[in-house]
Amino acid sequence: MRESRATGTALAVLALGLAAVTTLRAADADANQLLAQAKAKQLHAQQLRDSAAATLQKAADDEMEAGTEERDARILTARALQMLKADASKQRAFDLRHAAHVRWLQSHRMAIESRNAEQKAAQEDRNANELEKAAAQLKDQPNIAVTLGNDAKAQLEQSQQNMQLANKQKIEAGQLQQRGNADWAEAEKLDPETARQLAPPKPSPTLAAQRQVK
Repeated sequence: MRESRATGTALAVLALGLAAVTTLRAADADANQLLAQAKAKQLHAQQLRDSAAATLQKAADDEMEAGTEERDARILTARALQMLKADASKQRAFDLRHAAHVRWLQSHRMAIESRNAEQKAAQEDRNANELEKAAAQLKDQPNIAVTLGNDAKAQLEQSQQNMQLANKQKIEAGQLQQRGNADWAEAEKLDPETARQLAPPKPSPTLAAQRQVK
């Protein structure tokens, strides 16, 4: 009888041990799966940042080339007006067209920067929410929870700053656009012939639609 009880106890202990091992193995498998997903996302993030860096550098090169083309256009226009012995009105129109282009360029840059700041703010706000939720679920890992919570606060602060910047830039972009339009309109009155022969004013840039935050 004692041997039977001892055998039963031993089997029970063995069963509990096997169950514990099975549970640990399942937890290890789940953890490994999560880490694999994290690695995949980290690698994808690196690829996206590499692509973004290449795009930014190309944009800087294109901006530089655009500035060169605009410089040459101004010089050619000035030479043409010299040949035509431009009067004071035509010279004033030349100055106004140049001022309009400068203001439009500033306006378009601000409009794009405002759009990008809004996009960043939306994503940072979502980041803060997701980090806060994750931190709340890690009460048994207080150090990690604190790190995620601090990151959430930083993301939220950055989101608020970007929204303020976006609103400020949007207003300034509109003001500059209007001033440029006024300069160009006055130049057309002073020298309609030259205005017709030059490139028409550039409308506001086409802004990309906001991406859905994830």
